Amino acid sequence: MSREYDLQGVRVLVAEDSDFMRSLITDVLSELSVGEVIAVNDGEAAKQEIEKTAVGDISVPMFDLVFSDWLMKPCDGLTFLKWIRDHNNPDIRFMPFIMVSAYSTLDWVTMARDAGVTEFLTKPMSVRTIVARLSSVIEKPRAFVKAPNYFGPDRRRRDVE
Repeated sequence: MSREYDLQGVRVLVAEDSDFMRSLITDVLSELSVGEVIAVNDGEAAKQEIEKTAVGDISVPMFDLVFSDWLMKPCDGLTFLKWIRDHNNPDIRFMPFIMVSAYSTLDWVTMARDAGVTEFLTKPMSVRTIVARLSSVIEKPRAFVKAPNYFGPDRRRRDVE
């Protein structure tokens, strides 16, 4: 990361069906001293983890960030993202979401963007790319936009006159 951050109080949810990729992401986050990383196999299990923190023990804080693979069953990352962005609880609805996928075509990136993704991370990934996306979420937070057919981070990435 370009700056030093104290990430010990940060909780991250990782939804990834590949054991190897799930381990890679969680290991990198652990090395960055992220306070707690909860890892699950798919979007359905991720929803359950979020709901546990939303209505469960108040001593367990909400997640600060989600890393989610796109292609998972029974609930894929795009469906999971839409569930987050449509949620009634603002702590969930505004949660930063990093989509992870081996498919980085313009169509896939556009679909994720239009569903309200915060960042897109292409496989194969490295420590550097994971850190870059995490740094972007911390250093360049984007305001959320509510429009008739969209809710999510402002999709504009550059200043336009």
